[in-house]
Amino acid sequence: MKKLIILISLSITLFGQFWSSYDAFAEYMHYETDYKTALAKAKKENKSLFIVLVGEGCPFCHKLIDKILTKDYVREYINRKYVKLMLNDKDGDKIPAQLKRPFTPVTFIIDPFSEQIIDEVDGWMDEEHYLWHI
Repeated sequence: MKKLIILISLSITLFGQFWSSYDAFAEYMHYETDYKTALAKAKKENKSLFIVLVGEGCPFCHKLIDKILTKDYVREYINRKYVKLMLNDKDGDKIPAQLKRPFTPVTFIIDPFSEQIIDEVDGWMDEEHYLWHI
C-alpha cells in the first residue's frame, strides 16, 4: 500500500504540471518574452499580440498552459492569428503598467499599433470559454 501511495504521488508530481518552468514553455512554444520585441514583431506581421501573464507558483497558470495552450489545435490557431508573448509577474519592471494585475493568469489580446487591450481573460476558465475569447 505504501508503494502504491508513493507511485501515485510521483505520478502527480511528474505529470500534474508538465511545464515546471515558464521560461522552458516560452522557449519551446516560441513565445516572445520581451514586450518591445513582441510589439515590433506584431506590427511587422500585422497581427495582434497574444499575451499571457503568469505568476510563480500559480496552479491556475500551470493549468492554463498544461491543459489548453499545449493542445495542437489551440497552438495552431494562436500561431496563425497572433504574435505570442509570455510575461512573468516576477519580472514586474518588464511589464507595461497597463498590463499589471494583482493576480494571474491573465491573457490579453492587444492591438500592436494603439497598444489598446482588445480583450482580457482574467484567471482560469474552461477551455470552451477561454477559446471563445481568443
